[in-house]
Amino acid sequence: MSVARIRALRWQPAAAIAALLALAWPAAAEPARYRVELVPGAQEETVFAWSRERCEQWHIPDAPLRAFRNEAGEVVAFASHHRNRAMLGAGLDRIKTSCAVSFQAKNDPDPSAFSDFSWIAATWTPNGRDVFALMHDEYHADKHPGACRFKEAMKCWYNVVTAASSHDGGQSFTADQPPSVVAAPAFRQEVGQGRHRGFFNPSNIVQHDGAWYALIATTGGEEQKRGVCLYRTTDLADHTSWRGFDGTDFTLPAVDPYRGDVSTAKPCQPLKNLPTTVGSVTRHEPSGRWLAVFHLGPDPRRNVEGGRVAYSWSNDLRNWSPLETLLTHPTMWSKDCADPYRYAYGAVADPDSSSRNFETTGDEAFLFMTKIRVNGCRIGPDRDLVRIKLRIVKETP
Repeated sequence: MSVARIRALRWQPAAAIAALLALAWPAAAEPARYRVELVPGAQEETVFAWSRERCEQWHIPDAPLRAFRNEAGEVVAFASHHRNRAMLGAGLDRIKTSCAVSFQAKNDPDPSAFSDFSWIAATWTPNGRDVFALMHDEYHADKHPGACRFKEAMKCWYNVVTAASSHDGGQSFTADQPPSVVAAPAFRQEVGQGRHRGFFNPSNIVQHDGAWYALIATTGGEEQKRGVCLYRTTDLADHTSWRGFDGTDFTLPAVDPYRGDVSTAKPCQPLKNLPTTVGSVTRHEPSGRWLAVFHLGPDPRRNVEGGRVAYSWSNDLRNWSPLETLLTHPTMWSKDCADPYRYAYGAVADPDSSSRNFETTGDEAFLFMTKIRVNGCRIGPDRDLVRIKLRIVKETP
């Protein structure tokens, strides 16, 4: 717009000025919207059948699927219980379980060891040989005499996230000694008993702009708000380099409540629109956006009785869209004794991903889930790993 024309605007009515400015600087186009849905006619497929493939009674899929390609190009996947076993195959659609144990904690009664029960919760490898992991570490004080004022497991549950690594392609993992804490509450396990406390269930690790990120849930406590916080490292090999997001930048190192000065610990800033543990984060390559999925319980506000799988979109991993529903079905939080099955631990992965760590998807991928058989309103070890095909659709204006 010329200077003369701008000067002329001083003498025009407000409506005319607005019209001329709209012509000079057209409004930015609305970003394209994408929805996630099941492929029409898609059928549930069994990946791991507990009745046929288990190595022991409690050999169960008890965490969201995490996978990578090793040096030989084979897929290594984990969706294991606290006795962590890998699945191996030529592709993500052809993985079979192994009875070899890749990692098992020591049922250590000392809470400072962070080695009571541990799950391989996230993996990332640059080369298929060196694998860096985030561990979901549970301390169940009810199982250690004198450690809890209550008898119920949930009221005595204390949780942290630590780091571990493998240098044989995921066949075995080693935890640091002393433990390298990635996310922990600023208090010890005896504080605040009566509910589960701490940091839980990291998402998978994703690489973005020269750094690595994971989303970690917390139930809060003391000055920490509950929600999901974002963590970043610029050096995966340095387990102490993870930093939490403070709402502006990644400035928050973890403080080990047993070895550090908790008075220096500061709370991370939970991200808006992320209600609870994130099953997976993947980048949709056609749009360049990040997709997070969640397994959620009943929601009377949305007339969802048993539970649902929901999703959210982000351009930068910090700002997330309001949740949308992918599908509804009974989840672990359902109270309906008539449920034949309940589902948990949803995670999206694309067998054709261009990423060694399955961080990306095309327009079609699979939703992997744990399918739990319900018997007399109770759930036990009878659980399968299943998948169902989904698609990502660009919506027309």
